[in-house]
Amino acid sequence: MKNKKIKLIIFDAYGPILSSGYPDTVLVLAKKFKIPKAKLHRVFYQKYFNLAAERKITQKQAWQKPIQELGLPIAWQAVRDLHLDLFKASQPALALVKKLRRDYVVVMLSKNTRSQFALTKKKFPLVWQSFDAVINTWELKLPKASKKTINEICRRFKVRPQEILYIDDQQTNLNQPKRMGVETIYYQSFNQLKRDLMKIL
Repeated sequence: MKNKKIKLIIFDAYGPILSSGYPDTVLVLAKKFKIPKAKLHRVFYQKYFNLAAERKITQKQAWQKPIQELGLPIAWQAVRDLHLDLFKASQPALALVKKLRRDYVVVMLSKNTRSQFALTKKKFPLVWQSFDAVINTWELKLPKASKKTINEICRRFKVRPQEILYIDDQQTNLNQPKRMGVETIYYQSFNQLKRDLMKIL
């Protein structure tokens, strides 16, 4: 049944739609180099990728700097290629998006550098075609989990925060939107997402 309050649904790109990205990459590196995956994730994603996503360093530096800091005996290009090769699109999730678009505007939101986002789009054109819009916060020069990003989405689609449902596999990305009145779902699995959607929609 259509929830008349919700008008727009935001899907995070990596996790709900595309395979989880950095968590998958650091898992492979953790096994290869016998380093805790939590440490790898903290250095690769939280420290350096976030800087690149906010244009404070380049994407190349986002690969080079963690490798240098951790002393990994691997070329940065090899890690980048591994990262891109691990991506897969969730066909059940895309089918769900198609169904939701009958009643709602459905948007994919990501924070990524332009080069990596372009490569992913080239690899998965159907994913981009499945949404009413695809927004990369790198292009907006905004942090993804920010009040400014939600306000920009509200302005662009003429909705209020209370009319948005936001789905993300990073709890920290949901905290600020939730404080603004956005309905949120912390994504952990596709089946869990379907159950939570049934409760809300």
